[in-house]
Amino acid sequence: MTSVEVTAAAREDRAAVRNAETEAFEAAVQPHYAPLIRRLVLVLGDPHDAEDVAQDAYLAAFRAWDRFDRSDVRAWLYTIGLRLAFNHRRGRRRWLAAIGRIEPRPWSDPADPDLWAALATLDERIRSALLLNIVDGYTQAEIAAMLGAPEGTVASWISRGRATLRRELLGRGG
Repeated sequence: MTSVEVTAAAREDRAAVRNAETEAFEAAVQPHYAPLIRRLVLVLGDPHDAEDVAQDAYLAAFRAWDRFDRSDVRAWLYTIGLRLAFNHRRGRRRWLAAIGRIEPRPWSDPADPDLWAALATLDERIRSALLLNIVDGYTQAEIAAMLGAPEGTVASWISRGRATLRRELLGRGG
């Protein structure tokens, strides 16, 4: 075999490995796309921003796929997505403050406007911890790892979030 043939064979081998890794990535993450967008809509308040952040999360996940231990794909994707969502919100607030504009009114689901209004009163980290616990069933330890916060802080966020929602919904007649 000549050096040209060896180089061509090596390129083909690398391409086959990349294709296999791409297929493995797609199979592992595809079922989590729609649920991730739903969570991001709750954090960001806008379905278009949520889709953009979800796409950024999937791109970041794809780039890091070779370093991921494959233990819990959903938690890993939610961690990436939520951190990007928090960065997006911070950046949007800074931009709006720099140009002297107020934050646009967020999108909400008309099916339960009282619930959406109550959720909107929560800090983004409290809302995320609460939803990850109640809706997705993650433990406080798992949420702490996802959000990069101590477990006790997560417990406090969930407790405060529930108390705030209860107060807001009962105060609205819900």
